Amino acid sequence: MQGRVTKIMNMKPPEILSLLEEASGTKLYERKKDSAMKTLAKKQTKLEEIDELMNTELLPTLQKLEKQCEQSHEFAMTSQKNERLRRLCVAHDYMSTRRLIESGEAELAAMVAEIQELEKQKTDLEAEAADKASDIAALLTEKEIQQGGEVKELQQQADDLAKKLTEDKTNYKNKQDLLKSEQASMTSLQQQLTELNQNELAAKVEAATAARDQAAADLQAAEHGVEAATRELAGAETGDGRDESNKSLQERLADAQNAQTAADAECKAADIKHKHLSKQAAEHRKSLASKDKEATGLRQAFDKAQQQVDKCRQSLQGLNYDAAAAEQLEEVRRTEQAAVRKAKEEVEVLASHVSGTDFMYRDPERGWDRSRVKGVVAKLVRVKDPATATALEVAAGGRLYQVVVDTDRTAKALLENGQLQKRVTIIPLNKVKYSETSPSVLANAARLGSGRAQPALQLVGYEPDVEAAIKYTFGQAFVCQDSGTAKKLAFAKEVNQRCITLEGDDFNPNGLLTGGSRGAGNSLLLRLHELLQAEDSLAQHTQRLQQAENQLAQMAPVAKQYQKLQQELELQQHNLELLQGRMQGSECHQLAEALAATEAQLAAAQQEAAAAAGKKKEMVELAKRLEKEIADFSKDHDKRVKTAQAKLKAAKQAVEAARKLLRKREAELAEAAAERDAAAGERGQLELQATATQAAIDVLSAEVEKLKAAVEASTASHKEAAAALDAKRARLRECDSEIRGLEKERQKVLKDVQDIEVEKKRKENKLSERRKESSSSADHLRRLEQEYDWVPCEKANFGKGEYDFERQDAAAIFRDFEETERRLKDLKEHGGIQRQAELMYRRNKEEVEGLQAKRKQVEDDRAQINNVIQQLDEKKRLALEETWKQVDGDFNAIFSTLLPGTAARLTPPEGGTFLDGLEVRVAFGGTWKESLTELSGGQRSLLALSLVLALCRFKPAPIYILDEVDAALDLNHTQNIGAMIKQHFPQSQFIVVSLKEGMFNNANVIFRTKFVDGVSTVTRTVNDSAHQQRGSRENAVGGGSKASQRGAAGRQALRESNRG
Repeated sequence: MQGRVTKIMNMKPPEILSLLEEASGTKLYERKKDSAMKTLAKKQTKLEEIDELMNTELLPTLQKLEKQCEQSHEFAMTSQKNERLRRLCVAHDYMSTRRLIESGEAELAAMVAEIQELEKQKTDLEAEAADKASDIAALLTEKEIQQGGEVKELQQQADDLAKKLTEDKTNYKNKQDLLKSEQASMTSLQQQLTELNQNELAAKVEAATAARDQAAADLQAAEHGVEAATRELAGAETGDGRDESNKSLQERLADAQNAQTAADAECKAADIKHKHLSKQAAEHRKSLASKDKEATGLRQAFDKAQQQVDKCRQSLQGLNYDAAAAEQLEEVRRTEQAAVRKAKEEVEVLASHVSGTDFMYRDPERGWDRSRVKGVVAKLVRVKDPATATALEVAAGGRLYQVVVDTDRTAKALLENGQLQKRVTIIPLNKVKYSETSPSVLANAARLGSGRAQPALQLVGYEPDVEAAIKYTFGQAFVCQDSGTAKKLAFAKEVNQRCITLEGDDFNPNGLLTGGSRGAGNSLLLRLHELLQAEDSLAQHTQRLQQAENQLAQMAPVAKQYQKLQQELELQQHNLELLQGRMQGSECHQLAEALAATEAQLAAAQQEAAAAAGKKKEMVELAKRLEKEIADFSKDHDKRVKTAQAKLKAAKQAVEAARKLLRKREAELAEAAAERDAAAGERGQLELQATATQAAIDVLSAEVEKLKAAVEASTASHKEAAAALDAKRARLRECDSEIRGLEKERQKVLKDVQDIEVEKKRKENKLSERRKESSSSADHLRRLEQEYDWVPCEKANFGKGEYDFERQDAAAIFRDFEETERRLKDLKEHGGIQRQAELMYRRNKEEVEGLQAKRKQVEDDRAQINNVIQQLDEKKRLALEETWKQVDGDFNAIFSTLLPGTAARLTPPEGGTFLDGLEVRVAFGGTWKESLTELSGGQRSLLALSLVLALCRFKPAPIYILDEVDAALDLNHTQNIGAMIKQHFPQSQFIVVSLKEGMFNNANVIFRTKFVDGVSTVTRTVNDSAHQQRGSRENAVGGGSKASQRGAAGRQALRESNRG
């Protein structure tokens, strides 16, 4: 029993709600709802099937047919436009050819004249080249003569003078070192002399002098003390009471009385001033009281304004907004915006310098994947070291401008349909062939080059997918730091590879050497490297700018509120300042200030009066003391004389001690002076040493000057010889420069001759071509008239009306014609002409519309099913609510019967409804318990029994069996169970198994079991008291004839209930 009680008491709110659902019979609504949900799922499946059919088949087909219809119309319109443009292009071609024929004769004559002029220029330049060659020979002769004897002789002379200059400099340096040593000794002596003049001896004499002067001053003070003690002794002996001030008692009494009178006058003046100021303060207070209302109003307004200011400040502090951080972010944004603009400009400028590496093309096919074209080689590499850019550019050569694509099919499509604007060489990655440098060659190059040579491939960075193209471009070349290393590696058998120096000199093992001046600024790879760096910088600044803007955007709402509050704060502060100025300028404020000043003066007057009174009191006491002393003077005469004599004796002893100290200080001064004089002798010796050292310094200085002059003379002679040698060498360099200049000019002339020869041949070829073109142009006109039958009829109108090409852009007409040709080709290739497209489109559209109607019907059915589900949920809720209310009432009634003075309820959880679950709440004497754990075991048993019986009351059964439900209860609770059954279940029968007498009192019939002689025996007893109390009620404990009849009746009612 207790286990079942615990199970019921531990039920969660949803579990108790499930008991009510079972009692109310709402399973029918659940079954109907499940059926509706299954139907709804079928409708949803139908919708998904319709959607899938429309989205995967019908709609794509419809769109495709619609596109085919549009392409069919486009093909017809484009064909008409193409035919019109074709006639215009043919007319323009006819007119151009005819003009070419007309202008051909004059152009041919001009070409012949140009060829003759070129021949004349060639002859003149050949003569000029011969003159340059003779000048070069003369300069070579002069150079050989000068290199013979003059230069060698001057070189020998310069070497001899250099040796002599070195010896003179060495002697000069040695003498200088010796002079510096003597000068250091002189400095040391001067320092010692300075120390003897200024340091300890002078300070010691000065200290001794000061001590002597102090002792003399102490002696003088002691002598004055003897004089004062002598005067006091004389006053005591004569009887006038003089003291150290040499004034008698009468004189001192007179001074005290005069001071008393003066203090009395000061007291009276202070009292008068105090009364006047008190009166003035009272008048100010009265005036201020009359203005109190005005002052209060101003003060209240001021306090209110101060509160507004404080409120604004608190609001600002509560925003948690960092104005300094926002300003810093704003500054970062401005800085980064400027940096981004500058970086963009730099990128644009650098991009314009490398515009030649852009590869422009049009998609050769519909749906073309542009990732198939990797780009120009120069843009696919990144130079690791800018110093090697020139060498890498020479190593790559023209391959830098070649275009890398993924396959040969892509290359073919670009060449045929890419509308390329210039000739290009394409590298397909699947077809490119390259040879890699063997590891042995790399090892030999590293050994022979001693780290001054690297494979070109290692000096560039690239993506893995274009590795084949990069190896093809840079594969077998080495970059060397100098020409010596390049030459050594290029012609070494172990390497035998092409080598390029950092300056761009090319050493080819085949014997071809290429070099000369190359401008660093013209390096394509260097400019691309700078462009990449500029783009990286732009990306970094753009990212930082975006971060700053994002942070400012996050702070914007708070910043706006902060600015608004800041403005309000400034306004309130200004208002506060105005009120403060108004208060300070008001009459009440001025009165308050005047009152404060008056009160301060009053306090000062009180202090003066107190000071005067104190002084007066002091003088009165002094006068009384002097009067008493005068009165008592004759009595204490002997005592006063003895005191004065003692003072005099002490003063004389002090004088004697001061004289001894003075003599001691004078002896110390004499000793310090003697030490100073001895130091003066030592100083004389130091001065003699300093004089000798200075003489040595003078001699060495003279020698240094002589050696300096000798060094300067040798330097001048050496410079003169070096200048003569440099002049000769400069002349040799001038000869070399002149030879190089003449050779350069001669080569330039020869190049001009070659250029003229090339130009002459080009002119001759062009003349031949023009003659052929003139002949072919006439043939072309005849072919146009034969190919287009409308040309002979319309050629008279060429240049007029629609054929007037001066008013039209002929290039645009040809571009439009080519565009229409390509478009017609595309339409034909991609199935653009579909005759049955419109008919199929209409059929498909009708099918789609029919499916859409079916879909709408299914959606309507689904909405109706959802409505039915909502109605079922509402009915279930109402049934549950009715069950809850009835069970709650029965639960309370049964429990209060079992435990009088209590109450029990089924309540929803806090913050929820009864659909979220129900909790059991118990009250004792009107006080509701917080938890059921506060109940005893018997109370919990009665509570669980009350809940079960209350559920049974909702749909009562004809018979119930209770098995020892009172096992854990005391007698009172057992009797209450019997009374509760009779009271609340009058229409039902109960069979109760119990061992307690309290239950027997309420039974109609009692069956008792016991062992008799080892055999279980059952006895039946009719409870007369129960029959008398209840009459013919149906309640029974046990059974009998009436109980059997009621049991039969109950079983019949149960069967009828089950059938219903």
